[in-house]
Order: sequence, then C-alpha cells, then structure tokens
Amino acid sequence: MKRLPAQFLAAALGVFLAAGASSAQTSTDNGKRRLPKLFAEAVASATESTVRVQVANKDVALGTVVSPDGYILTKGSELRGDISCVFRDGSAYDARYLGYHRPSDLALLKVDAEALKPVTFAEPKAGIIGNWVAATGITSEPVAVGVISAAARKLYGEQSFIDNTNKGYLGIILGDIADGDGVLVREVSKDAPASKANMKAKDVILELAGKAVKGRDNMIELMENYRPGDTITVKIRRGDEELELKIKLGSKADLNKDPKNIDRSEIQNAMGGALSGRRTGFPMVIQHDTVLKPTDCGGPLVDLDGKVLGINIARAGRVESWTIPGDVVLPILKDLKAGKYPLGKKD
Repeated sequence: MKRLPAQFLAAALGVFLAAGASSAQTSTDNGKRRLPKLFAEAVASATESTVRVQVANKDVALGTVVSPDGYILTKGSELRGDISCVFRDGSAYDARYLGYHRPSDLALLKVDAEALKPVTFAEPKAGIIGNWVAATGITSEPVAVGVISAAARKLYGEQSFIDNTNKGYLGIILGDIADGDGVLVREVSKDAPASKANMKAKDVILELAGKAVKGRDNMIELMENYRPGDTITVKIRRGDEELELKIKLGSKADLNKDPKNIDRSEIQNAMGGALSGRRTGFPMVIQHDTVLKPTDCGGPLVDLDGKVLGINIARAGRVESWTIPGDVVLPILKDLKAGKYPLGKKD
C-alpha cells in the first residue's frame, strides 16, 4: 500500500479532530479511540523494533531493539529480578541485564535472538514543536499519540535532580564522612522505617544488604534495587559498636498521608493517571503531550514519517511525557555495550 505523505496525514488529523470537537460526546470519545489507527503506517517499522519488558511475568516497560543480535534498551528504574522480553509475534526470551546508565535511566538488556530489526534514529533536531508524534507498542497501533510541546532541552531546577519514587524509602538524610567508607546519617525522620528500626542520627551506614557502602552517591545507587515492602539488613557503626538493623522499607508516597506533607501539584499532575516513578534528572528530553502509561515507557517515539526521534523515558505530568533524543541515546548505548556502566555499579 502506498504511504500517504505526512503533510496529508497531518491535514487529515486536523479535520478529524475538528469534527470530533464539534460532535456529541459519544462521537468524540469514539473519535479518540479511532485516532491511533491513523498512525498505523507511521509506527509500522518502529513497532518491529519494540518489545514488551516483563519482570516476573508482569509488564513493567517497553524496550527498543538497538542491534540485530539481541541488544535492547529500556527504562532501567523499573527493573529488578527475572527479566523477559516479549516480541510482537508473542515469542518470549529471558533477558540478561548488562548495564545501567543512571543519568538517562537507560538499561541495556541482551536476549539470545538473531536477525532482529534495530531502530534507526533520526538526525538531531528532527523533533519540531507542534509536530505530531506517536509512541510505539508491540501491536499495529501506537500506545499513545500527541504533539511535540518542547524541542530537545536540558532540565533545570528540581527537574534536574534524580529522584526515583519507585525505590524503597528509609526516611533519612545522608551526609559524607571524611574517609569515604560508609555514609553518615545526619537526620532520621520521625515514624519513618529507619526510625522504627532504631536507626539514629550520627550512625554511620557501612553495608546495605551485604554490600559495602562507599559514600552518599553509592548509597543512593544501592537503594535503587529495593522497593517499598522489601526488608533489608543495614549494618551501621554507632560509636565504637557495630550493629545490624533489619528495616522494612516504606514508600515516599507514605509522606502524603500526613496533611503537612501533601504536594498538591503532584496530586494534580497524577489526575490523568499514574506517573513514572523515575521522572527527573535526565540529561536531555523532548517533551510531548502523549498520555503514556508508565509501563509504556522505554519504546520508540516516531513522527508522521516514521522517523524514530528517541526513546520514551517517562510520563512526567498529566499531559507531559519525555523522550531521550536519539543523538543522546547513541553515545550512551556505545558506552553500555563497551561495559562502561556495568550492572555492578547499580547493584
């Protein structure tokens, strides 16, 4: 079938949406459900390079095939335990977790498969404000469609700091110590998991679940592996004594149970559905208004011509999703394949 020019499709979308806006509510709802069908050809090629990533047979993200011999990029903060990748034809493969680049939240997986179709990323600055885009899944239709609302940009302020609300919560404020071995507990929040386990200010954390803690940043990285409800053993030094504490991790969401800590902007952002647990701290993002589910991050974003603009990395707000541009992804992929960011740095 001959492909329609992108300009024609864009014009058709404008007419389609205008008609939907002037129709009765039922007609508009039906129109929204039919809208992804208009993008079927645009996503056709990239869909062949998209997989569903599962942990313990539960959907956690999408993945993007980046090499014919089984290398796949996905959203790393969603991964733990046994990982598998499900392809469009229904075939499933166990996946090895090779590396993690924490700033971008991109993880490299490897499946034992050959002759896969990798994505080809578009030229830099291909994503133009106002252009239509679609997020691919593993079916013939996209998982979401929308328009680019901001071209590739860096993040500033609070958005530039990495905060993963998926991870387990201790309820402590950390500080560095002079020799770099361990990390100082500067403060313990009242009624937090650490407080309930009798952790105290001025304790020094030496090990987390049997792994040596080497400073504040290392402690934060180690915590990425654990989720609310997990129980971990924390070895501390208190004065001249070493102790082991068993702590059942909580969730940062627990903070909102206290009216004093309610973040109203977060509540408003989440009114359209769940947001990604890790949605800040990325090096560069394209912003678009597709309403992605967190489990649909990790796959390609394409324009009307089917060009892959990058990899969707987070649903950051009610109508705000973020994509890491292809020209940012490629050097990260090269370093991951070279072993520069081994899994050990995340463990």
